[in-house]
Formats: sequence, C-alpha cells, structure tokens
Amino acid sequence: MKKKAFDCVQMKWDIQRKLRKEYEGLTVAERNRLAEAKILADPILGPWWRKVRKRSVEPMTVAESPAVYRPRRRSGRGRK
Repeated sequence: MKKKAFDCVQMKWDIQRKLRKEYEGLTVAERNRLAEAKILADPILGPWWRKVRKRSVEPMTVAESPAVYRPRRRSGRGRK
C-alpha cells in the first residue's frame, strides 16, 4: 500500500487536540471571546468579520452554545 504524503484526517485530529488543550477549563463565554479575538487577528478573516458584525444583531456563538442546537420545525405542507 502506498504511503500518503499528507493525511487530512490526522491533521484534523491534531488540530482538535490542540484546541481542546487551549480551551480546557474555559467557559463558553471565554471560548467565544478567544475565538473572536483569533478571527479579528487574522489578516483575511478579520476585516470580513468586522463587516459582518456591523450588520449582525446576534452575538457570536460556538457549537457548545444551546442556541445553536434549536431543532428546525417542518411546516408539513406538501407532505402527507
């Protein structure tokens, strides 16, 4: 079997491990502030995020925030 030069699954695991260590012991609010600070420090994402934030009324959330997990309700129209 040929050895891969780049393993994207391993890269994903490594990044997740690094982030878990970095976020360990932080509250969701602290994680949100840290994530936003990283985005704002990025030369590409920072300007885009500032523009989006000007138009946005809801605060930034991470996946742990309960608001993200609201189930969508289906209208049921057209299905019987």
